[in-house]
Amino acid sequence: MKAMRADRGSATIWSLALTFMLLLGGFVTMATGQVAVARQQVSTAMDLAALAGAQSISQPCDQAQFVAQANGAQLNTCYLDRGDVVVSGTVPAPGVLQHLLGFVGQPLAGIGATARAGQPEQ
Repeated sequence: MKAMRADRGSATIWSLALTFMLLLGGFVTMATGQVAVARQQVSTAMDLAALAGAQSISQPCDQAQFVAQANGAQLNTCYLDRGDVVVSGTVPAPGVLQHLLGFVGQPLAGIGATARAGQPEQ
């Protein structure tokens, strides 16, 4: 009877380890992509909200709030600074990342951005 070799079945372990690493890499890539998309979304929403507020004759913050909500963002602050409208807001964190960070005890409230816009100089 032949003696069993010590490395018998090691290909299964290596295959499982490689599969796990590929899945982990895919997950990290997906989460990074979702964060990049959310960051771009909130940046665009705040830029548009600031521009809408700057173009408004009266109640610039109401107009900025309307535009931010229409673009899927929540307006957190809005104020006038020497004729410029300054806004900041957030969008919810991507679902996968929010669940992962919540699982480890570090909940992510959202991804934020700030923008400033004013009337063009004459």
